Amino acid sequence: MKRNHGVKRKLLLAAIAMLLTIIAVAPVHADNAVKLRILVVSTGEVTEDLGLAYIKPVLDEMGVPYVVLNTRVQNLTPAFLAASSQGTACKAEATGCVGNYNGVILTDADLIPGFTPAEWDILHDYEKNFRIREAVLSGWPATYANSKPPHEIYLDYGLVYSSSGRNYDARWTIPGRYSKEVFEYVNRNNPLPITSLAFATHPRNDMKRLRDGSIPYVEPLLQTGQGEALLSIVRYMTPDQPAPVREVLISTITNASFFTHSKVLAYEFVNWATQGVFIGARFIHLAAHVDDLFLSSTQWNPALHQDNAADTYRLTGADIINAVSKQAALRTAHPTAGNFKLDFAFNGAGAVVNREAISLAANWKDDLVAAVTANKTHFRFINHTFTHASMDKPPVPADAPCDYTTFTSIEAIRTEITRNQNVWELLDLPERNENNRVLISGMHSGLEDPKCTVMQGLHPEMFDVQADDIAFDADGANPLFLQAAATEGVEYVAADMAQRAQNVEQYIDQYEDGSQTDRLMLPRWWTNIYYNVTNPSQLEDEYNHMYYQRFIDTGQNPCRSREMVCSPRSYREILALDADTAVRHMLSFNRWPHFFHQSNLARYDENGSTLQFDWLDAVFTEYERLFSLPVKNLPYYEIGDRTAESLNARSAKIDAIWDRTTNRVTLSANKAVPHLRVTGLSGGEIYGGQLIGNIRVNTKATTYEVDRGLTR
Repeated sequence: MKRNHGVKRKLLLAAIAMLLTIIAVAPVHADNAVKLRILVVSTGEVTEDLGLAYIKPVLDEMGVPYVVLNTRVQNLTPAFLAASSQGTACKAEATGCVGNYNGVILTDADLIPGFTPAEWDILHDYEKNFRIREAVLSGWPATYANSKPPHEIYLDYGLVYSSSGRNYDARWTIPGRYSKEVFEYVNRNNPLPITSLAFATHPRNDMKRLRDGSIPYVEPLLQTGQGEALLSIVRYMTPDQPAPVREVLISTITNASFFTHSKVLAYEFVNWATQGVFIGARFIHLAAHVDDLFLSSTQWNPALHQDNAADTYRLTGADIINAVSKQAALRTAHPTAGNFKLDFAFNGAGAVVNREAISLAANWKDDLVAAVTANKTHFRFINHTFTHASMDKPPVPADAPCDYTTFTSIEAIRTEITRNQNVWELLDLPERNENNRVLISGMHSGLEDPKCTVMQGLHPEMFDVQADDIAFDADGANPLFLQAAATEGVEYVAADMAQRAQNVEQYIDQYEDGSQTDRLMLPRWWTNIYYNVTNPSQLEDEYNHMYYQRFIDTGQNPCRSREMVCSPRSYREILALDADTAVRHMLSFNRWPHFFHQSNLARYDENGSTLQFDWLDAVFTEYERLFSLPVKNLPYYEIGDRTAESLNARSAKIDAIWDRTTNRVTLSANKAVPHLRVTGLSGGEIYGGQLIGNIRVNTKATTYEVDRGLTR
């Protein structure tokens, strides 16, 4: 008996040990878990699929992990969607099974010809089994059956084609059940102009069951004036369940990255598909840089249709005081503007008594200097070098003719940077240490080699580089400039997005600058408010000369110019077009500032109007017609910090699993990510009705509660 008891005891201990082992290796996630990653199903590569070319930059900018299934060359299998540790397909109810995607985006409604009926069944089964939502970017309101008997319907969005057109003033019709979940960020009081081909439809809602027993019930979100649906939620319902077995957001509007309406809709395709829980985030940004403060600018002469070297303009103290007033008025007029501030990129040589002196002294008798310092808290400041000198490569040979003065030593360039820092200290301008981490060189020089020739008569930042220029990525940058910037602790260098290879946020690692860290390139957007204009008549003449009249004068067709100007435009038309462009920039979610020049801040009438604030007012007016989200207005150094954080996060392999049973997300990464933006978790900043966290992630898994913000 004792021996039998001992055997039983040993068996019991062995069983307990085995149980403990099982517990130790059991998955930490209960059933019904999915990875925070989107599946994008396309009809081809980016160059072949307009929808993929549209949504890919949105996902990239937001930092959302995704995988593209190209139906032209890839087949969908169940194991691709959810697989066990052995690599075989699994279901949500299976122990340890984790779905590979928490959202599906289709670039086209029918995915013809790449997707077969069997693949549609696989996709829909996954969506039903794991409760995954689907978003359809555009396409025909398809209802398709198998080509062979019994001809069962395998694709049905519950919509019936009604009409088609290219221009609609679409009205928002958000159902109450989704009022806090979809398009909470848009201005629902105003119509959304649709400016591309769209198929208008009517919900069928005929209670006809599909082969899986579900009934598609359509709820329009965006309708034509005649009540036709352009964007809808399709809820696939069954009689035995109160919740839908599948949910689809479908657009029958043609969407592309260059349409404003597409920019408005883009975020919701991502947000809907992921149910508002995803790695990444979106914010709307706008910053306005006013370059060349303290210097003067040549002026455009409408009579001569060119710059007049004898006519210059430099801001006055009264212009600065007026700018303070106009900035306050802008904030009052536009609720989304918040505490918007202009950024002055300044050149200290224009603010001192003697720019050649070894020891600089501020020119306090200058009314501009006095007004800037008296109102300094109303603005932000950026180092634009002391004299606005060129940082480009010197000529080869050294005595070759050059249209501009060049520096031949690191020390000379360093002096341009440090003397401007000295002026910053003399004037006691705010945030000197933070803002000096950023540098804007004159004309963004130092990042390409113009080969000692500059374009005469027209604003060079508005046009392509000349034939002999050497671009940044072709060894055109000046190593002396980059070495000087590194020596002086500059972390972020401004770039001109209109120039080749400068239109991307990137670390400058292909040039040796003598530092263990790399400078980060921060692009800036140019506008059609030129450096040499102070009033509308000047701007009108220069704009129409560049984009219209000079083509007419040379017998060319202006309609083939980059701006497609087929007739002269008025000041208001120019502002409206530029505002539309700027809003599309903002809705791309990137942080790039728009840059202007000191002349644009001059008062041009008795009401204190300025080109600068006319532009800002036009942009905010257009933006608020579409959106209600507050606009982020970050200082340039913070734009650099956020960009660096995003680049670091994108380079990491993030492991994120949403356990829908416990409604918690577990996060880890293959390296330290001090700042990972995640949408839909408790804590964090409320933006557009959603919680956006700034989370520190490393190799150790950490769990967070999900909060989609639907109760706010």
